[in-house]
Amino acid sequence: MQSKSSGALLLVILLLTTLALAQSAAPPQSNLSAPAAAVDPGTQPAAPATVAPRAPRFVPVLFSATDTKGSPVLGLTKDQITILDSNQLAQPLQLYKGSDLPLHLGVVLLCAPRTFAQQQAAAIDLINKVIRPGVDEAFVVAARGKKPWPGERLDWKQDPAELATIIRNLDANAGIYDAFNFNLQTDETSMDESAGRFNLQTFAGSGVNVFDIVYSMMNADPRPSRRVILIFREPWSLSPGFGRRANTAVEGNLLRVIGAAQALHISAYVIGLEDPQYNGITDTNIGKNYISVHAGDDGGAGTANRNYDREMQDLRIHAYNAGRTNVERLAVETGGATYWSTRKNYSDAISAIANQLAGQYIVTFVPRDAPGDSHPLKITSSNARVIAQSVYVTGSGK
Repeated sequence: MQSKSSGALLLVILLLTTLALAQSAAPPQSNLSAPAAAVDPGTQPAAPATVAPRAPRFVPVLFSATDTKGSPVLGLTKDQITILDSNQLAQPLQLYKGSDLPLHLGVVLLCAPRTFAQQQAAAIDLINKVIRPGVDEAFVVAARGKKPWPGERLDWKQDPAELATIIRNLDANAGIYDAFNFNLQTDETSMDESAGRFNLQTFAGSGVNVFDIVYSMMNADPRPSRRVILIFREPWSLSPGFGRRANTAVEGNLLRVIGAAQALHISAYVIGLEDPQYNGITDTNIGKNYISVHAGDDGGAGTANRNYDREMQDLRIHAYNAGRTNVERLAVETGGATYWSTRKNYSDAISAIANQLAGQYIVTFVPRDAPGDSHPLKITSSNARVIAQSVYVTGSGK
C-alpha cells in the first residue's frame, strides 16, 4: 500500500510541476527598441511571420469539500463539481485528492497574553492532527509582540513533536510586526472631567510584516503542495477605524494581504479571538464616577461625560464589528474559513479545520479569457459544501 501511495504522490507532483513550468515558459522579450530598418520603396515588405497559437494554460486550484455535518467528503469526482471562472463555466480537467500532496502549514499566533496559552494548545492540537511525519511540514511564528521576534530565521519542520516543543517555548510578548494594529485611546485630558476627553486613533503603517514573512516562507519551496496558514486574529486590530484616512489604510493593507495569498494559492483558516468588552453586554463604565462641577446639578458635566462615553462605546462596538468582518474576509476570500470559538483551547475550531484539510482537493482547468489577471472564481458541488478562494491570478499580463 505504501508503494502505491508513493507512486500516486510522485505522479501528481510530476504532473503539477509540468503544468507550472508550461505556464511560466514564454519567449524572452527585450526592453530595448531596435532601430527601424531602411525599406526600399521598390520592394514588397515581407509577410508577417505566422505566430503559433499559445498552448493552453492550466490552473490548479485548491478547495475543500465537507458534508452538512462538517465531515470531509473523500470520494468527490470532477463530474460532481461546477467551476465558474469570471462568471463563465470552465471544464474541470483533472481532480486530485489533497492527501496525495504534502501539506505546507504556517502557524501564526497572536501576542495576546489573555489567550496565548490557549492558542499554543490549539496550534499543537492541529499539528498533531494534520502533520504526517516525513511527508508534511510546518513552521511557527508569532505576530504583534511588544518584544522583537527572537532569532533571524524560520525553519520548516516535519516532526510534530519538535513543532510542539517550539510552540510551547514561545514568548507571549515576542512577535513580528503586524500589518493590522488599529487602536483607539480615549482619555481624560486632566483630573477635571469637565475639561473633556482626548481621542487618539492609531493603525499599522508600512514596512515588512508577519504576512510578508509567511508568504516568503511559502514561496521559498516551489514544489507542488497544499499551502495553508492557521492564524489567530482579534477583530479590533483589523478595524477600519474612524474617518477616510484610517479606512483607506486598513483596507489597502487587507487587499494586499488577501491578494498575495490568492496569487500564491494560500488558504487562511482563522480562529477569531473575541473581546468581551465589545460584545454589547459588558458595562465598561463600571467603576467610573461622573461628578458634576455644580453641586446638585444633575445635567452638568457628569451627565455630559456619561453620554460622551456611551456614544464612544457605541462607536467602538461598530468599529469592532467592522473589524470582525475584515477577519472573515481574510479567510473567506483566500479559500479558508473563520471560527469564533468559546471552547477551551478552541478544540471545536481545530477539529473543524482538520476536517477541512482532510477534505481538500486540487482541480485543474483552462482559464477563461478575461480582461486582466484577476479572475473571479466559484466552485460548487451538489454533493458537498465547497470552500475555495474567491479570486485566482493567472499572471498572463493581459
